[in-house]
Amino acid sequence: MRLLKAMHESERFSSTEQTIVDYILAHPAEIAELTTRELAEKTFASPAAVFRLCQKLGLKGYNEFKLKFISEVNRIEGGEKTIVHRPIKGTDTATDIVRKIAAIEVEAIEETKNELDKDTLTRIANRMLHASVIDFYAYDQNADIALMAMFNLLQIGRPAILHTAMNSQIAQAQYSDKSHLAIIISRTGENRRLIRTAQILKTRHTPIVLLSVAKDAPLVHYADEFLYIANTIEYLDYGGTVFSVGARFVCDVLFSMLLSRDYERIEKNYDEFESYIGRLHENERRIW
Repeated sequence: MRLLKAMHESERFSSTEQTIVDYILAHPAEIAELTTRELAEKTFASPAAVFRLCQKLGLKGYNEFKLKFISEVNRIEGGEKTIVHRPIKGTDTATDIVRKIAAIEVEAIEETKNELDKDTLTRIANRMLHASVIDFYAYDQNADIALMAMFNLLQIGRPAILHTAMNSQIAQAQYSDKSHLAIIISRTGENRRLIRTAQILKTRHTPIVLLSVAKDAPLVHYADEFLYIANTIEYLDYGGTVFSVGARFVCDVLFSMLLSRDYERIEKNYDEFESYIGRLHENERRIW
């Protein structure tokens, strides 16, 4: 529901654009039949203002806007709910909060899922399968997502590394090469430390996969593959939670694609792993 969420972010728009947005949201059933000029007349705006609004929303024009808007509205009417502005209120009970957080996390996955391109996922999975090492680059809460992804990959025999300190990440990038695969997780796509790391990776000819929210962010220019992750702008809109849930979902999808491709070998190795762990635990009990 990225478009509908963007339309509720009033700080994006001029007063004229906000008037157009307000009319569209109040009369969604009309939009399928309205031309650019008709919408402009109903909102006392110009066709050029309608076109600029569509571009500001990341779309090429009004026809593309109509298709995406109608699709998202139909999904809501079919039972899906978009992430709302400031979902948690001071009057919420524990029951309200449980329901709302569940809805937010489900919608984060749904929005991320609906934006995924299957061909892109397949290309990235192939890169992960053939990379000598999968290097993760992330900071703060995104590093926790990368850490879980790294552990999952190690469990299926894919070498993966995560360093969370800036110096270690730069050193990691300097010794990377085209046989490595870099996966960068950045909500804004504007982290200066990660941009510097990406610049180094490009000089080393290392393929880069970026998980982020903005297709026009600075980090996108260095990425060979881009995966959109659901997001909201403000902290109180649970933007960090939404992004974390979406990013973890994408990492789990990629991990599962690799698991599926070599399931029998991985199952056998996992049984051996469990046997090793079991023997270690038995030895520890004997020692104590």
